[in-house]
Amino acid sequence: MLEAIRERAQGWIARIILGFIVLTFAIWGVDWYFKGGGKEPAVATLDGDTISQRDFLDAVKQQRAAMGVKGDLPAAMEKALRKQVADQLVDIRLLARQAQDDGFAVSDSQMGALLAGIELFQENGKFSQERLNAFLRSRNWTEQKLTQMMQQDILLRQVQFAYGEGAVVPTAGINRLAQLLAQQREVNEVVYDAKNFLNLIKIDDASVEQDYNTHKQDYAMPAQVRVQYVVLSQDAIKGQIQVSEAMARQYYDSNKARYQQPESRRASHILIQAGTDPSAKAVAKAKAEKVLQEVKAKPARFAELAKQYSDDPGSAAKGGDLGSFTRDMMVKPFSDAAFQMKVGEISGLVETQFGYHIIRLDNVSPGMQAGFDTVKAEIMRELQGQEAARKFAEAAERFSNMVYEQPDSLEPAAREFKLKLEESGWIQQAGHAEPAILSNPRLVEALFSSDALVKRQNTEAIEVAPNTLVAARVVEHRPASTRALAEVAPVIRLKLQHEAANKKAMEAGQQALQAAQNGQAPSGLSAPMTVSRARPLNLSPAAIKAIFKAATTKLPAWTGVETADGYRLYRINQVMPGEMPPEQAKALRRELQRLFAQTEIRAYLDGLKANSEIKINQDMVNKKAE
Repeated sequence: MLEAIRERAQGWIARIILGFIVLTFAIWGVDWYFKGGGKEPAVATLDGDTISQRDFLDAVKQQRAAMGVKGDLPAAMEKALRKQVADQLVDIRLLARQAQDDGFAVSDSQMGALLAGIELFQENGKFSQERLNAFLRSRNWTEQKLTQMMQQDILLRQVQFAYGEGAVVPTAGINRLAQLLAQQREVNEVVYDAKNFLNLIKIDDASVEQDYNTHKQDYAMPAQVRVQYVVLSQDAIKGQIQVSEAMARQYYDSNKARYQQPESRRASHILIQAGTDPSAKAVAKAKAEKVLQEVKAKPARFAELAKQYSDDPGSAAKGGDLGSFTRDMMVKPFSDAAFQMKVGEISGLVETQFGYHIIRLDNVSPGMQAGFDTVKAEIMRELQGQEAARKFAEAAERFSNMVYEQPDSLEPAAREFKLKLEESGWIQQAGHAEPAILSNPRLVEALFSSDALVKRQNTEAIEVAPNTLVAARVVEHRPASTRALAEVAPVIRLKLQHEAANKKAMEAGQQALQAAQNGQAPSGLSAPMTVSRARPLNLSPAAIKAIFKAATTKLPAWTGVETADGYRLYRINQVMPGEMPPEQAKALRRELQRLFAQTEIRAYLDGLKANSEIKINQDMVNKKAE
């Protein structure tokens, strides 16, 4: 478990709670995580704790942006999205609250150290409150909000490892699934392709006109604009900055402590998991003490005993080996014990939130100072980045003011900041634009505003990516329209031909399947192919599913599947057992471990819900922002 924590500690929130929560924590940016939604209208209540409509609507907006949705969704999809967001906000609130109730915590000193260690908030290798404040202003956040977001990330990570990582996958189930995945079947294929029926299809003008009138919305042309735009980015500024070796040397001499590699240790452990229930903890402790006695009696068998007893699946298979780690890579009680031991020593029971550990110290690697030549390139990049960040922060405000104060042209800003004035192709309100930065939802919304379309004024400077500002101005506008029948008639005719030909191909394939099942084999069988679920060759997923779903008590067996371009008929000649390669079997076990862990955490969450009074106001969920 500890090994897993080290491996997954970075970027965990992007995979929060093993995939059942889609919204990323960072996009919510609201203050209710720890103290509730205040007196605003409530979308949901959890034992009196509220989620406000403001926070809910903000989450919906950000989720739409993350999905790339720029226009209105169909009513059913919009309703489903809103329900999903509401349910997920409830899930997160429950887990965050329970994390605190279970004693998971992040101290103020830990948060302070974490903030101070973030490179973005440093200047000359030291924490800069000005840098932090500039970052907060750029996102309209408070320092309290940022701290709460970081605390929430850490707390939820702790919940995941405490309640999800102990899932056990039955070996029998893995073996059976491996057999099914490795099974092979020899098949022949007959293709009934729609294109072979095209010459039989004639579409008259009346059918074309009828389809046009029925699906006129399909031939609508959305409003479009072409724009001039300028881009101010920190990366561009960074490329203009030169850092000398002397500057890098001076920085190195002033910050040598940063380049001191800390002492690391290598240890093995045996983990006996313990829950929060006192009786369960007592049982776990008794078991751990018994294992400790056995280890003390036969220390040479430590690896063997770790494989036998340890509840940490990541290290147990390796005899308890955790590899090398520094003091800050492990939870505090574990680190405190490991960094007081001598090589070869075996600890007593060490209790952490994961259970009871028996630790053996295997090796000590003392800290050492990294030489200047080793870190010179890193320092030069860092100084270049720091200077670019400083210059970008200075330029961003002046750039924003200039495009606002001189709204009729982008040329003054382009000249002032030595930027290229560029022009786009046609941009739709809902669709992808090139370059991709022009697809930013806020920028697109500004380009289709009345100020931009009617007054032809500059948009405000909009952050379309981290440290990247774009200001744009509409130079040409095409209103929304519907394409004429004469323009789209050839396209409609071809579409109707393909639909009719595809129907005939399916009918022919289904008739051939029925005849084959009655003993009349079709002509046109391909050469035999041996396929498996893991090696489908060039067959579609639908074809593989049909082949392996078919009953094979009597061979040859026949099955068929509809495709986008007709029909495929398959004769199954042989069924052959297969063996999954060891590496694939290991990967399968890991994936099943993930799925079982997901089930564990979902069951835990369901238990929280069963013991909570949860009310979701569906009228508020479906009410759009005014």
